[in-house]
Amino acid sequence: MDASLLLQLGANGLSVGLGYGLAAIGLALVFGILGQVNFAHGEIYMLAAFVLWWLVKWFGLSYGAGFALMLLLMAGVGLLMAEAVFLPTLNRSFESVILASLAVSIILQNAVRLVFGATPQRIATPLESVNLELGSVLLFGQRLMVAAMAIASMLMLSAFLRKTETGRAMRAMAQSKEACQMVGIDPRRITRITAMMGAALCALAAGAMAPMFDLYPNMGTDIVFKSFAVVIIGGMGNVAGAALAGVLLGVAESYAGGLLGAVFRDGIGFALMIAMLLLRPQGLFGKSVRV
Repeated sequence: MDASLLLQLGANGLSVGLGYGLAAIGLALVFGILGQVNFAHGEIYMLAAFVLWWLVKWFGLSYGAGFALMLLLMAGVGLLMAEAVFLPTLNRSFESVILASLAVSIILQNAVRLVFGATPQRIATPLESVNLELGSVLLFGQRLMVAAMAIASMLMLSAFLRKTETGRAMRAMAQSKEACQMVGIDPRRITRITAMMGAALCALAAGAMAPMFDLYPNMGTDIVFKSFAVVIIGGMGNVAGAALAGVLLGVAESYAGGLLGAVFRDGIGFALMIAMLLLRPQGLFGKSVRV
């Protein structure tokens, strides 16, 4: 077996896996802090990609400027999600937020289909023609951007949660909403901040990863399945676990697809998720929950 092929598959899997981790940490953050599962996560990713495409194509913004404005707009979408979904269900049953977020996902998917149509679109970026060769391994510019953004965001999120007053309040709410109220932390404020950060992180993943694929209204379905696989393998609500699980999944998919065929690549994530649920339901670093 060619060693250069194995190295190339490993490099591809690492970049894709970091992208999976980046896409999943917003989902893990919302569950970890609020204890709520956001089934509209994939549609937020899809909406962010279409907003970026719209800003670049119709307003003539550069990829970088459109990316920055899209992040701000999607943070606003996260705030709307908090007001419409997370806050009304904060003290209700686990099923309430599932039904509410599913409703939002259906609305967003059909709204994008109505406004933009079902024809696949593409986002052009300055990194499309940028390639870097390291020996026999070819690294693509957009994938390098995904990897760099994933690593930077995970480090910055970790520092934010540990070093800032708001981050410590978010970690306190993850432990006990009632105790937060007793010491003067407003759970509603933390819910809004968490929802905005979760949407912004999801949008960051969309802006970096979407240019590598076609854009279409159902694209969020693939992302939400991958994200759930990642957070289940890493541990529901564990951001570091989601990052590591994303890398493991990306590398496993790359080797499975390159050595065994595309059908194995698409199934490896679900196989790993099922194995984790059977052997260690709480995931690598998480706690067991009822879903």
